[in-house]
Amino acid sequence: MKNSFVPGSGMAERVRREKARRHFLPFCEYVDKKYPVQARHLQLLAEKLEGVAEYVLSGGQAGIPRLMVFMPPRYWKSNTCSQKFPAWLLGKDPEKRIILASYGADLATEHSGKVRDLIEGEKYKNIFGSRSSLELPVEISEDRHAAAAWALENHSGGMISAGVGGAIVGKGGHLLILDDAFKNREEAESAANRQKVIKWYRSSFYTRQEDHAAIIIIMTRWDQEDIAGALLADSIGNPEADQWDVVFLPSIDTPEYPIDYPTTPEQYAENMLRGTFIPMGGDQLHRQPGEPLWPEKHNAAQLKAIAANILDFEFVSQYQQMPRLSIGGFFDDGDFQIIDKAPEGARWYAYMDLALGESETSDFNVTGAVGLQGENLYIRDMLVERELEPFLVEVRRLMLSSAEAGTVWGVEDVAFQKLVFN
Repeated sequence: MKNSFVPGSGMAERVRREKARRHFLPFCEYVDKKYPVQARHLQLLAEKLEGVAEYVLSGGQAGIPRLMVFMPPRYWKSNTCSQKFPAWLLGKDPEKRIILASYGADLATEHSGKVRDLIEGEKYKNIFGSRSSLELPVEISEDRHAAAAWALENHSGGMISAGVGGAIVGKGGHLLILDDAFKNREEAESAANRQKVIKWYRSSFYTRQEDHAAIIIIMTRWDQEDIAGALLADSIGNPEADQWDVVFLPSIDTPEYPIDYPTTPEQYAENMLRGTFIPMGGDQLHRQPGEPLWPEKHNAAQLKAIAANILDFEFVSQYQQMPRLSIGGFFDDGDFQIIDKAPEGARWYAYMDLALGESETSDFNVTGAVGLQGENLYIRDMLVERELEPFLVEVRRLMLSSAEAGTVWGVEDVAFQKLVFN
């Protein structure tokens, strides 16, 4: 029988393993032969994730402490951020602990289980496990092996998973990952559900950090007031709030679906205050208009076909990372002007949308004063309140104060079952 040893193959393998130990993208390529390592968006993402690892491993001395990732569906963002990255980070330092959350416990457990399975795989053993040069290899504990919560043998590190709104039991985390806070558009467009997620993030998820912990948020931008939008607005409005590094990669920039990149700090800040991130300086991969993000997966014609077969607002949120249409179906941002005072003689109406809920997760009661004069419409005194009784008290106060100021209120039937008071 002939010797199958090929001269140089042992050295080449050692080089591949050493590259995988040191750098995240070679690690992805080594443990998964199907990983699309040549995709430019994943190269940028890997660079950012190495920055997150640097922050965690250096104890906050350098690197990226906060990262948001906005990319189209099925572009390997969860596979990269929520499955491969935790495994690589634990190989670099098996004393770290990771917390991963998603809209449901089942999805979070699925991600956690895949990290565990990757660590138990043969390829991983060559880099950080039993066939590596580590004195204490990185291996899953036989006593704590469940997909939802597992630990490393002979190390203090491991991973726990949870659904949004659920309790996070156990020790804190050096890396916290929130992957898909909302299951679908229906959840994200519910004001009550958005507030529930934000409250859980601030009261439960965020408080589980160990010293110098990093946070990664991966999500579809369904709504400007989702958890990402709230945190982005905070980062502009409050200098003490967390500042976020953001990977913003729309599928394509075309006249039909334009990306209006800000050219001044004021434009950038205005977008952020609205809960929308669009980077200064143009596309983060320096693409030309009309150039697809991942042409090997979706070329321009394929993206056009996708857009033609789903609703516009689905395409801009899921594929363009925009929580609203750049150009509205009825009105564009440019159609609105902010003025100091409405003109005299406008006829005013109070438009209301009553939720009538009683719990802290109920939708909000909303009203606004709308004035009509000629072809112009004026909006003022927007009021948003969850509890009905204080809402109605405030509505009465606003209308009485308006009447005292000489405002004449009208009565008119309106669409969408809105209630109008005189």
